[in-house]
Amino acid sequence: MSANGTDTKEGKDLSRRRWIDVVLGSSAVAWMGAVMYPVLKYLTPLSDGGGSNKVTLTDAQKQELTGAGFLIARLGTDRVLVVKEKDDKLRALSAKCTHEGCTVQYVPADGIVWCACHNGKFSLDGRVISGPPPRPLAAYPIEGDLKGTVSIVKPGSLA
Repeated sequence: MSANGTDTKEGKDLSRRRWIDVVLGSSAVAWMGAVMYPVLKYLTPLSDGGGSNKVTLTDAQKQELTGAGFLIARLGTDRVLVVKEKDDKLRALSAKCTHEGCTVQYVPADGIVWCACHNGKFSLDGRVISGPPPRPLAAYPIEGDLKGTVSIVKPGSLA
């Protein structure tokens, strides 16, 4: 500002320049945040969502299990593959492939559990038959039968 109260050209340029610096600086910070947030989110381990240590199948799930011969149920944050064998015995395995975490599926015609991602094959007791999976599927204890209440228990928990 000059002595008579009017803005000088230098004062306007300085305020414009300052405004442009602030805009460019804040946009650079916003861009950095937009790039870094997903990277940090990816690198941060997932927290255990808690959830329960036991789940009881609903009547609709039991009907699906009876009709299709298998179903995938949720137990807290876990996916569990429940298979009805020929003698009506139930078996529960982790539905998460040990290779890259894809969801496995039961193939009734072959009597195996199959991962479509990389053609991993597991027996009904969870052992690796072929493919790249490094470990067997975890087994889940089952309480009850299809005539009554069916509950799946998280391994190692006191349900």
